[in-house]
Amino acid sequence: MSLVLVADDEPAVLEVLSQVVEDLGHDVVRARDGEEALVLARARRPQLVVTDHMMPRMSGMELCSRLKQEPGLRDVPIILLSAVLQQGSPDATAFLNKPFEITDFEALIRRSLEKLPGASREPETPVEALGQWVARTLQGPLEIAREQLRKLQGLPPPGQLAVDALGLQLQSLERMGQYLQDAARLSAGSLTLRQVEGDLRSHLEASVERCRERGSGVPVEVSVPGEPVDLRFDPDRLGQVFDVLLSNAARQGGVRVELRASEERVLVRVSDPGPGIPEAELPRLFQAFPDGPARGESLGLYVASELARLHGGALSAESVPGRGATFSVSLPRVA
Repeated sequence: MSLVLVADDEPAVLEVLSQVVEDLGHDVVRARDGEEALVLARARRPQLVVTDHMMPRMSGMELCSRLKQEPGLRDVPIILLSAVLQQGSPDATAFLNKPFEITDFEALIRRSLEKLPGASREPETPVEALGQWVARTLQGPLEIAREQLRKLQGLPPPGQLAVDALGLQLQSLERMGQYLQDAARLSAGSLTLRQVEGDLRSHLEASVERCRERGSGVPVEVSVPGEPVDLRFDPDRLGQVFDVLLSNAARQGGVRVELRASEERVLVRVSDPGPGIPEAELPRLFQAFPDGPARGESLGLYVASELARLHGGALSAESVPGRGATFSVSLPRVA
């Protein structure tokens, strides 16, 4: 089972395409324009993207280009659909000219997903199936809520402030669905890394840029070495770790990111100026489902901690009440 992002501004077409993908046994996340598709791709990390060309706010061609610039998404195959283009985009993996036969669309979906690494993975465990079910169950109500919020855009203050706040809460719920899936796969031992050799700086900077785009003016300071920081890592999964830590810091009103490197290890520190973390919460900060009161982002921190561990490293936190918190990702350096 894979997660497929389908983007089309025609509701009837979006429903038909999504139903075809679901009938093939895959999960679907729906977007009604290019900008929404980009936001959902960043939050949900689909294994395949299907996008129409002519859409408001961001065209399918531009969406293809933007996805190829994202370190965690540039390798995701994209199927571009169009009634006006005669050929696809160089950034798209495949192209279908509208109108097309549903059987051709089905065959293209199958071929695109069969080529993915791990496509022949063993069937899901019950824990994974539960995580997928919860994510699918959340998706329907979230899509309805997003549609209603779009109708409320442009209200005068303070109404628009309330709409913006609700939008942020919806994004948080979308992330929660992804965290649940990842936590289930981690628990089942089926989440594996696809590691490459690369310079960690560019991937960290891409995560910082995403944080700036979402942060609504929250100040972000970055300190990185002038020379390459070579490391063997999974860009998607380590980018997910950075996104969790940066989003948490941004909610506290400011972000400071520091990348240090020695011959043996790499250290990424993410600090915030918030009220800090109560000492009693620190021991259970990276538990998936801690007992008692817990910070709202605990599941995301659990996933981030486990992903750091899979890289051979560790995620830790330090805090002084009233003086903010610092999360540190320590990773072994490529010799």
